[in-house]
Amino acid sequence: MARCAPVTDATGGPPEDDPDARLDAPPGSPPADGPDDRPADVPDDGPADVPDDRLDDVLNVPDDDADLGWRALAGSLDDLGFAPPPAAEPERPSRAYPAPETPAALAAESNASDPAVETATGFAGATTATTAADAATTEADTDTDATTDPTHTASGHPRPRQYSRGSTTFILGMLLLALLIVTGFTTTLIDKAVIAPGHTADIEDFVDVRDHPAYASDATISLVSVRTSFAPSLFEVIGGWLDGALEVVDLEDILGERTVAENRDAGRLQMDQSTQVAVAVALEHLGHEIMTPIGARIERVMPDAPADDALREGDIVQAVGDTAITTAQQLSDTVKSHEPGAAATFTALAPDGQIRTVTVTLADRDGVALLGVIVTTHVEFAEPPIDVRLHIENIGGPSAGLAFTLSVIDALTPEPLTGNLDVAATGTIHHDGSVGPIGGVSQKSHAVVRAGTDLFLVPASQVEEATAVAEPSVAVVGVETLEDALAAIAAHRS
Repeated sequence: MARCAPVTDATGGPPEDDPDARLDAPPGSPPADGPDDRPADVPDDGPADVPDDRLDDVLNVPDDDADLGWRALAGSLDDLGFAPPPAAEPERPSRAYPAPETPAALAAESNASDPAVETATGFAGATTATTAADAATTEADTDTDATTDPTHTASGHPRPRQYSRGSTTFILGMLLLALLIVTGFTTTLIDKAVIAPGHTADIEDFVDVRDHPAYASDATISLVSVRTSFAPSLFEVIGGWLDGALEVVDLEDILGERTVAENRDAGRLQMDQSTQVAVAVALEHLGHEIMTPIGARIERVMPDAPADDALREGDIVQAVGDTAITTAQQLSDTVKSHEPGAAATFTALAPDGQIRTVTVTLADRDGVALLGVIVTTHVEFAEPPIDVRLHIENIGGPSAGLAFTLSVIDALTPEPLTGNLDVAATGTIHHDGSVGPIGGVSQKSHAVVRAGTDLFLVPASQVEEATAVAEPSVAVVGVETLEDALAAIAAHRS
């Protein structure tokens, strides 16, 4: 049965009904005026001789009901993985007791005049104090180890894994990063397109010569392609803005009024026509008459242009008023000869063979009459004396025309055309051997650099754009005609 602590008033002193109590004496001291009737064998150091298991009964007030409730709640929260702050423990009052009279102390008092004895006694006293402090520390550590277990809760259940604030921040950051990555790859911009470098391809692999000797070459004549991503992801667009080898453009600039599928079909048609013209130009260079131009073929009508709804893609314009039209250049020159705002009559051969006549009011662009169409020269082909075919797959558009023509000439010529040079060429080829501009020059220049090509032939109007990327690792030469291209190869070969 625990002892009750002495009753005190609010000031910490003895009750008022105890007149003999001493305010300046420790508990257990005799009255100031009365005799000390305690047994002689009880020392004056107070509760120092009280056993350890009874010391708390003397010094501490027992827990009340509220404190017991808090401890139960804290243990339950600890079982669930939470760590509530520990309940405040009442501080034990510090009580000063006189030091016990040990034999060493008595000896020190009796031999105070002996320096040797004082020194020895001083060391003995220090050793005794240190030992006591160590014992107290060891006891405190033992109590702490017995009540604190990092792997179990206060009630004995296994402690759930707890994460530090830094770990939680790292996990949340990784989740946010994953969300951004998924969003970047799944969000598309349907009004944009990204043009990227493609690759170079040796055309010799695609040339099929029948009923005529074909000559192989150790060097290469390559076409250059680009890759176009329609409706790219957000990351592709950001990459296009940051990477100088890529270009982000409005989708309308590529498709116009077409769908992606229609644009792909148009690209294949342009490739077929380009290969046909390229073979014919090569054969005519070798002395054969193959082509007869018959008009300007409408490849594209610009939205809201004067020609919109009057001319259609595939129409072949053969006359403007009384002026006969046989080439694309003739149509351009004839339109520009009119005043802006003037009405012009066009005679066109429709794809179904019907002849149509339409009148168009020309627009004004910087003081020059505008029709608003993209055209190429349409030619009729005679039966070629040599059967040459180009088998190209998965590449569309007319920009490989110059490369096709050079490769056919190389295949039909006993002497290697390029010597030991690896040549890449880009540019449209027309029936008269002229070389026209193409799109994606910058991206094609990057592809040529990656391929390690020796000489890069480009349309003369785009040589600066190609040079900015390709030189000095690749020699870039601008050409306007097939003859210019042949001369550039001969100059670098020697």
